[in-house]
Amino acid sequence: MESVRKYLSLVFIFVIFQPTLFAIDSDAMKEGKKAFSKKAYGEAIKKFTKHADSHPQDGEAYMYLGYIYEYKKDYPKSIQNFRRAADLDLDKDQRKTVLLKLALFFNYHQDWNLSATYSSRYLKYDPKNEEVQKIYNRAVGNKGNPSSTHTYSHPTKVESKPSEPKQTEVKKDNSKKPEEVSESTETTKPSESYEQLLANQPHLEDVRWDYVLSLFDEKKYDKAEANLKILIEKNPSRSRYHYKLGIVKLRQDDPKSAIESFERAKKNPFSKDTNVFLYYVYLNEGFAFQKLAEVDKAETSFQQAYKQLQKDPPLLALARLYEQKSDWENCISSADKALSLNPNQVESHMFRFVCMFEAGKRTKKFDTSFAKYSEFIDSKFPDLTQTPEKYQVGFIKLARRYTETNAFDKAETYFSVLEKDPARAESREFLFYRGRNYFYSGKVDSAISILQKVTGSSSGHYLLARCYSKKGDLAKTKEQFKLAADIKPEYWASESLEKDFKEVWKDTSFREFISTKAGTVSAQVKP
Repeated sequence: MESVRKYLSLVFIFVIFQPTLFAIDSDAMKEGKKAFSKKAYGEAIKKFTKHADSHPQDGEAYMYLGYIYEYKKDYPKSIQNFRRAADLDLDKDQRKTVLLKLALFFNYHQDWNLSATYSSRYLKYDPKNEEVQKIYNRAVGNKGNPSSTHTYSHPTKVESKPSEPKQTEVKKDNSKKPEEVSESTETTKPSESYEQLLANQPHLEDVRWDYVLSLFDEKKYDKAEANLKILIEKNPSRSRYHYKLGIVKLRQDDPKSAIESFERAKKNPFSKDTNVFLYYVYLNEGFAFQKLAEVDKAETSFQQAYKQLQKDPPLLALARLYEQKSDWENCISSADKALSLNPNQVESHMFRFVCMFEAGKRTKKFDTSFAKYSEFIDSKFPDLTQTPEKYQVGFIKLARRYTETNAFDKAETYFSVLEKDPARAESREFLFYRGRNYFYSGKVDSAISILQKVTGSSSGHYLLARCYSKKGDLAKTKEQFKLAADIKPEYWASESLEKDFKEVWKDTSFREFISTKAGTVSAQVKP
């Protein structure tokens, strides 16, 4: 055991002083590390606890707390914190060290269930480690027959919690759908590696669970479902089994069955960090309701998810929902809150930009979100046709914005992508604003061709009248102007008429047409 402690001390030194790629360096974390390096453990505990309270998914603070209590020889608290760290966000080296400590600890105390669990998790990162493989084999062989001759305070067992996936390269994200919120970011061994073990010992519940996770990673959802049902039959109150079955059903495009599984998961949630578990249940339940077009229930589920944990994904989901409902104010509010938690979340910027555009709110926030969204698209997708569909929600607004800023060619690139979708290409918004872009870029014939498809729009008829004015076609100018004014009479008295129709304004018949409202009133006699 002494050699193990020395080995772990060396590993600890390496991990602690390696730069942490995914660390969240809050002020409390920085101060905690400084106090830790000075061995001011009392102060370090306060700072790391403060960081953990405000960053509930970050495991680094709990890892440090585990080391502190280990130095203080308070092993129950040390193990409790290492276990919490193992179920939260850590970088790979930190997670390996923590899992190794836990595997060795429970092996030493002959707690075979936990020894098997943590050694198995460690082997997912380092499958060639022969010593840990021996620990795992020994634990599996003795599971169900605990023979501990040592006493220690057993921390409350926590089921592995779902964890939010970290942002990855966008190209990896292209195939993902909004509802794909997985419960594990850890890698697993190939499913075949579990099949022989289960064939010989089908009663090994933890091994079957790892098998399910591996099948899930390999997108073998039918097999994952079958094995989850075996686990549920054996342990029907295990909430994580029902939750995972719900996720599998979502992937199988069966949202109704997914909701049934999520409801069962909620009946017996984790006894520790219940809010974290329920956060993911409600979040995915919201996606399932959204698939069923049950918008009100989806909204309630997303709100419940946010109530459990104040994180940005449910706020983003709400922003998406409100945008689809054309509820611009609530969309803006949800996107605002999401950005206060995650300032660089591109989709939140996209929805805020779109909904502020619709609401006519051209504030600094509008400009900021336009810049973030457009720069992201420009940098990641030079070929717009390769843009994932979820980022195309704001394309029509980007095109309109580029028209407003006289970037006509840039606008046209977006219109060209949008026209490939028949539903979008036939919408009045697309037709009018593409015609508008053609008009202001001097392509009058193209503008006429597309604006003629716009029906029942006063703005469309008015712009078409301006097109014919530029071509000097007085008859069609009058025809289209009257159609516009029949819908919106204010056009007859518009102060911009002389500017908008300067090509035909010099013609007395056009001015008379305007003053008599196409002959429906007497001409006004100027004093």
